[in-house]
Formats: sequence, C-alpha cells, structure tokens
Amino acid sequence: MEITLIDYTRYRLKPASELQNLMAPLERIFVLWCRKCFQEFKEIQESECQSFLESIGALRERVTACQGVDFLCREVNGKNLASSLGLPGYPAVGVIACGIGVQVVAGLLKKVPVLALADSIPQSGNATSEIASHGLALGPIKCAGCGQCYLNQTGGICPVVNCAKSLVNGPCGGAKAGKCEVDNTRPCAWEEIYQRLAGQKRAYLAPFSISDHHSFPVSERKKMQRQVRNRRQLSFAGGVYPPEKKDITARREIQPFPAPEKVFLYLSQHTGAPATPLVKPGQRVLLGEKIAESTGFVSAPVHASVSGIVEGLQEVYHPLLNKTVPAIIITNDGQDEHAGSARSEPAWSHLPEQELLARVGQAGVVGLGGAMFPTAVKLATQKKIDTLLINGCECEPYLNADNRLMLEKASLVLEGAAIAARILKAIQVLVGIEENKPEALARMGQLASRLPGFKVVGLATKYPQGNERLLVFKLLGRQVPKGGLPLDVGAVVLNVATCLAIRQAVCEQAALTERVVTVSGENLARAGNFLVRIGTPLRKLLDHCLAGRSLTGEEVVRAGGPMMGVVQENLKGAVVKGLTGLTVLPRHPVQTSSDRNCIKCGRCVDVCPANLLPYMLAYYGQRGLWQECQAYEPALCFECGCCEYICSAKINLVELIKKAKIYARHQNKE
Repeated sequence: MEITLIDYTRYRLKPASELQNLMAPLERIFVLWCRKCFQEFKEIQESECQSFLESIGALRERVTACQGVDFLCREVNGKNLASSLGLPGYPAVGVIACGIGVQVVAGLLKKVPVLALADSIPQSGNATSEIASHGLALGPIKCAGCGQCYLNQTGGICPVVNCAKSLVNGPCGGAKAGKCEVDNTRPCAWEEIYQRLAGQKRAYLAPFSISDHHSFPVSERKKMQRQVRNRRQLSFAGGVYPPEKKDITARREIQPFPAPEKVFLYLSQHTGAPATPLVKPGQRVLLGEKIAESTGFVSAPVHASVSGIVEGLQEVYHPLLNKTVPAIIITNDGQDEHAGSARSEPAWSHLPEQELLARVGQAGVVGLGGAMFPTAVKLATQKKIDTLLINGCECEPYLNADNRLMLEKASLVLEGAAIAARILKAIQVLVGIEENKPEALARMGQLASRLPGFKVVGLATKYPQGNERLLVFKLLGRQVPKGGLPLDVGAVVLNVATCLAIRQAVCEQAALTERVVTVSGENLARAGNFLVRIGTPLRKLLDHCLAGRSLTGEEVVRAGGPMMGVVQENLKGAVVKGLTGLTVLPRHPVQTSSDRNCIKCGRCVDVCPANLLPYMLAYYGQRGLWQECQAYEPALCFECGCCEYICSAKINLVELIKKAKIYARHQNKE
C-alpha cells in the first residue's frame, strides 16, 4: 500500500491583485521565501520567486533580490539573514511563507515594514481554533492557518492568535496598563501592533477586508509544550533529552577488574600517528614499560598494562575506529612486576613546567573523554591561555565513570587540574558539572573552594552539554571560530579522568595503563564502574557483567554511550584509552537506514547544536553528491548524534555526514 505524505505546513501566494496593491507604494523590496516543511524531500524545492515576479508584472523591477531560506521559522536562520543581507537597510521586506515565518522576520526587523506575500493554508476545517507550531517554531509565535494573512497591516504581529477577541472584532479599546482586558497576563496585541506601526512610520496600508473567523479561544498552553519550548533554549540552542538511565550505576563504587590472561594493546589509541613498536615476540615486559614509542608531533607512547611475554604484533579489531589495526599482544604472567621507573613524588610545585609536561608525554596520557588527543601536545600550546576548563559533564546516558571519579578521587582530579593549569599558566580553572550529579557538584565544589582560581559551576542537564565548544561558550561566553579550537579563544578543555591521569603521571611517574569504564545497560546482572587494564578484551568485561547470562541477539552493544558509542558487531575488540563505557541496549524496532526519504520535519535542524542543516547533508549524501555536501559544512559536525536520535524518518544521518567529511579530507589531500 502506497502511503501519501501530507504537507502539514503550507502556504500559497496571495492573489495577483492583492500582491500588486501591496507592491504599488514601494520603490524597492527584498523578498525572502521559505522552502517549506513537512513534505517528502525527494528534490530541491523550486523557487517561489518566479511565480511571485509573474504575479506582480511590471512591478517586478522593484524587487531587489529574492532569497530562499531553509526553515525560516527558526529564529537563528532569520538572524543570520538579517545580518548577512543587510535587511534592516531596506525600506521593506516581503516574506513568502506561512504566518510564523512572517512573524519571525517581522520580530527581527521591528523598524522595517514586513509584508506577508502569502497566505497560510488552513490545517483543518476549523483552523483558527488550533495553534500551529510550524516547522521549528516552538516559541511564542504561532499561526492559526486562517487562510488570509493580515500581517501586512499589523506589523507582523498576528491579532488572530495574539488577541483574545481575535481579528474579527478589531481593536476593543479595553486594554488596561497595556494588558488584555480579557486576560491580564497577556499584553494587548493591538497596542503592540500600534507601537510597531508607529515605529515604522507606516505611510501606507493596503486595503483588506475582515473575514468571518471563529474567535480564537484564550487557553493555557499544554504543560508539555511549555516545557519543550523552555528546555530547547536551556543552556545552548539545540540538543536533546534522552532518558538518562544513570541510576543503574551512579552509586556503584569503582571496582578493580581482574587482569586478563592476554592484553591487546593497539598502536593507535590516540589521535595522530600510530606508535612504533619497541618490543619483539618472546620478549618479557614489565607493567608500565614502554612497548611502543610515539611517532611525530601528534602521537603518544603505549605501555604494557601487565607483566608478561610479548606474543607478537597482529591486526585486531579496534572498537572505536571500527576497523582492524595493529596491536601488540602480551600474555600475562600474573606477576604484575612493575617497571623500575615508577615512584611516588607527590611534591611537584618545585618542578619546572617543561619537566611536568615531559612526564605527561612520557606516560602516554591522552584525552580520556573519548577524543584521545595526546594531552602533552594540547598542553604544549604556544597560544596564550587564561582559562582551563575541566569537563565533568558526562552527558552521555548510562555512563558514570567520571561521576564516580569526582566522588572517589576528587582531590586527585583537582590536583591534576592544578598541574595542567601550571603548565598552561592559566589564571583560572572552571569545573563544569551537570546538575544531575549533585553529590559530585558538592564534593568537587567543597574542595575547589580551597584552591585559588578554582570554581565549580553547575550546568543544565542537557545532551551534548559536554562538547568542548558548547562548554567554552557556556562557561566563558566565547565562541570558538569555525574550524578553530578552544585554544583560539584562550581556553583548554580537559576531561576529569584526564586530570587524574596527569596527576598520576607527574606525582607517581605512572604510565597510563588502566582507566575507569562503566558497563551498563539493560538486563545486566553486574552493571558497574570498573578500573580496567588497557587492552582487556571487551568480551571478558561484558561476560563478567552478564554473570552467566547470554545475549539473545536482540541487543545492541556500544563502545561508549548510546548517543555517540560505536556499535560492536563482534565484540572482538579490547579496551582502549578512550573507552568510557560499554553499553548494552535493546535493539530498536526500527533500524536507521540511508535509503529512506526525509519528510522535512525540521527536527534535525532544531536539535543540531552546531547550527547545521543535517537534512541537506542527508539529501546530497544519499545521492553520492559529496561535493554538494560541502556547502553545508559537514566538517563542523562533532557527531553528537542528536539529529539521528530525533529523525522522524530514521535516516542514518551520522553515517552520511561522516562520509561527507571523509570526502572533504581526501579532496584537501589532493
């Protein structure tokens, strides 16, 4: 059975005679048109400009430009256009869109007449009795789809949905102190309209007739709708609120996980060049001994996580890279005999910065939040850094590794942060922690208050709050430039687990050979937070938590959390430095696919914290038009997965965006 998709939000151009009346008093006008929403996205929408120009005939010479916009009802799109096109400088701006699109533009250009060149098509037989939030519009603007748009005459403020008596009765004259006589919690729409028109010094009004509409009832918006609007704007624009599920392991203390019989130590468990092996088959190595040396500037050494005999170098599946890469395999002799270099030296304040930095580099410390960028390289920046930001958000659902570290190792985490701040010569250290971790907030705040220049800041619980760009903006109000890094705005961001590794590297001269991993999800017998040796097979870790149970095949295992974690098809990989967790989830009944058509609902645009247009990347990506994708800046995507999580059509958006990024990298190399 063929399913026909309905265009839930549509508009049609006003009649030619009405458009000509609107245009007659104008010398020039800039026209914006919305590419519409809620329609199956099979082809690029044809421009509405040609039909409009044909309708106004000889007056077309007065149209300076006609610009198409994706989701005009998203206020940020309008703001970008207003600034880039210089719209406030025009005597008038015309809008071909539904009523909400007109209202958005009119709200941004309060001193410029904004003309509605189209009427919203009613969404039901009694359209004016329903509030429509078209496309991405979740704010106070709304449209009742009344079929005849009066926003030309009312300065872009709709009296149908904003006035308790609606347009049918006209100005009532009953406003009290600027408030509606019927509902004193609402401003009088007609006074707002008068003030808007007075500010524009409107010298003309096109004639129109009042239609007989049902009076729009005044009612309280549903609680959920209000909550959605407020939460969408909380902390940063975009983002989602997946079920947290952190309660499964939040109170599980960190437990040491038994060392495995064999460890698989990848040469690539950091951003940059793979490490070069220093050992040979049959050679005995000690715990903490360097077995692979860093290669090039951006690289990190690898150390043995057990004492034992080197079996050799083999290709092993990498759980985060999703491919096989070389790994050194060591058979554990059970002795845990340490390399002689490890020793305790808690006093570090007398050491020069270069010595501190060298110890971090020699220990093989990388970003433990998942990015795995070599920490010594990050701390060696020549740029002036005034602020060190410590990321304690851990916004991925299910995961609690960082949370437990902040509770159980708070003083050591802060000491590691102090060492990093010393190397960077940072003036202040800000620790950002999401508010769903009240105990960690209290513990870290209590200890940080004793340290000069340290401050702990509670942040809204919202995914992906922990992204470093969003963290820099929220904590410092600084915008990391496109293609840039926090370094470019005087900041460095480190994960709390990375801070602990820095402290161990400097004060104990201990290599990074273990890390805390959360194993959580549904129907696990022993979910928890475990201190695990790097190189431990994932299967061994998962089997411990299953405690004799078996996977049914209806589960999905992700290396990491449910949002950004990499699906493990075979569990043949091993723990790497950047592995934050192992999550077992029920297989979703509807699997994502790259073959489905977008229905242009706009949700991916609404939730994208990087302010991209994922649906356009999907459109061109599905057709293999990777060059066309580049106009929509896939390189700015940090693959948080919000778009794919919210996608109504269940399109594999992240996979398509990754392919667009790979294409761009290959083009740049050529």
